[in-house]
Amino acid sequence: MANPGLQDVLYGSHRNGNGRVHHAVRGLRLADTPSASSSDRENASDGGPAGKRILILDDNRIFRECLVRTLALNGIPNPAVAWDLASLASALGDIEVSVLLLSMSTHDSHLLLRATMDIDPSVRVIALGVSPDDEPGIIACAEAGVAGFHMRSDSLDDLVVLTRKVEAGEMFCPPAVAAILLQRLLSLSSQPPVVVQDLALTAREVQILEMLELGRSNRDIAAHLDIAVHTVKNHVHSLLSKLGVTTRAQAAALSRSHRIDRGPRWS
Repeated sequence: MANPGLQDVLYGSHRNGNGRVHHAVRGLRLADTPSASSSDRENASDGGPAGKRILILDDNRIFRECLVRTLALNGIPNPAVAWDLASLASALGDIEVSVLLLSMSTHDSHLLLRATMDIDPSVRVIALGVSPDDEPGIIACAEAGVAGFHMRSDSLDDLVVLTRKVEAGEMFCPPAVAAILLQRLLSLSSQPPVVVQDLALTAREVQILEMLELGRSNRDIAAHLDIAVHTVKNHVHSLLSKLGVTTRAQAAALSRSHRIDRGPRWS
């Protein structure tokens, strides 16, 4: 059983300080990266039983080690681990993964989710530590094909049960998530069709729209593009007006579901 307060530790915004990895390097083995602990290397890709395995993805070492032990104690032995894009690509290339446990507090978690689907669409993903207040993030997860949602208020015991269900082919959507997705469907059905083929977005708006698809905040976008937060806000406002929507989540969903003329791209 988890100790009191452990959920706060597990789902906190802990970072490993290694910076961003923008490209997956399939040839890089987990043991070669400086953030890998000895226990990570043991669980990375080798020495497991025959068949598919669980993969834990989080950039917090304490979280990874806690989940490895919890799953082992509950009859799910030898899960693999990853902590960034490079280690994720390496793990997916080295082993057969049945379920990915992806902590949404991990840096660039939505980018890692999309990378997983690109590398191996058969992997079933459980989003860990989902906040019911994160509507754009929940919608992005659902649109990416997440098979299960583990909320911030759920226990480790709940996660074990959920992992077994998802591994067996089931889907799980808790009431808070279902309500958001249902509201999203109702909102889309009540809106008139939006003509987007003649849109011509600026190169900067294209960049920001792609980051909205990843669920990034204005502050994250500003840091990534090295521009002021208020400049990002102005671009987002312009995007919403051009797309004929009122929220960031709607803009991201529209971008994913339509072939938009996005104008010139940045080199």
